[in-house]
Amino acid sequence: MNFIDIKNIIDKHHKIFISSHINPDGDSMGSAYAMYKYLDALGKDCMIINHSPVPETYHFLNKEKIFSELDGESAAFIKNADLGLVLDIGDFYRMGDLAYLVEENEIETLSIDHHIKSSNDLFTNEYINTNACSVGEIIYSFLSEVDSNLINTEIMLGIYVAVLTDTGSFRHSNTTDISHQIAVDAIKMGLNISKIYQDIYENSSRSRIKLLGKVINNLNFECGGKLVWFSLNHDMIKEVNGTKHDFDGFTDFFRGIKGVEVSVMLYDLQGKVRMSFRSKGNFKVSEIAKKMGGGGHPFAAAALVEGEFSDVKSTVLNLMSTYINKEK
Repeated sequence: MNFIDIKNIIDKHHKIFISSHINPDGDSMGSAYAMYKYLDALGKDCMIINHSPVPETYHFLNKEKIFSELDGESAAFIKNADLGLVLDIGDFYRMGDLAYLVEENEIETLSIDHHIKSSNDLFTNEYINTNACSVGEIIYSFLSEVDSNLINTEIMLGIYVAVLTDTGSFRHSNTTDISHQIAVDAIKMGLNISKIYQDIYENSSRSRIKLLGKVINNLNFECGGKLVWFSLNHDMIKEVNGTKHDFDGFTDFFRGIKGVEVSVMLYDLQGKVRMSFRSKGNFKVSEIAKKMGGGGHPFAAAALVEGEFSDVKSTVLNLMSTYINKEK
């Protein structure tokens, strides 16, 4: 599939819902915002509908209340839609409850993604570019080719947020020349990139800082300091009157410690364990994530595993330590 194919699919549909994965991040939020503004400019009847609410960090993208959480009204829209535009999802069922609505109503879907396909490859149409830093970058390239005259400051805001966050503020190894071109274009179009950065990265709640302090006091180092890992649970979040979004970015933060090559988060969900892996580039953590039933990019991956916390922790740390020590 090429960009003209994507354009043709969009053009022949009118009622379109946009969705992304459970617990949306900057790429999924920014990309959805950009595509909503594009579809709206085309005169489409569209809604952004996610399984999860808008994270507090990205409330600035929802001033016009264009993001909806799945409820009766939005479910009715999905049932009557003729196309689902699904962004930043490597697995069909990461849409959460939306996935079952799509299946039950046999709605045509178009997936635009930069993740490797999963076994749940159930989308009707898909465009995947694993070399792109983000879905935001793909959308920028798509619009530049097929509808460049429609790229305005609102669309560029969404694209810039997507690229900024998925490249770690243009620091990660996935940063491309197109990533920087997007930044140049954003500045030329008059976006206040300093304010955008502050909204995302310099707006931490007190609960987030308190939680960070708790985690710092209980960091664990393995493999001669090359591996750092930390654990979280609901009680820790409750103690600081926080939310599940307060630890977003912690895994990236601890990867920044001198001598650390890999950072791992283990979140105890009582019967399940959510894991986040980050690497500086010498170890492909996606290989370990895959062994735990997850996936992702080579140096940024995740997994959700059923099982008791102690058992899962032991398994993943043994796998990670063995991998790191073998690659010495």
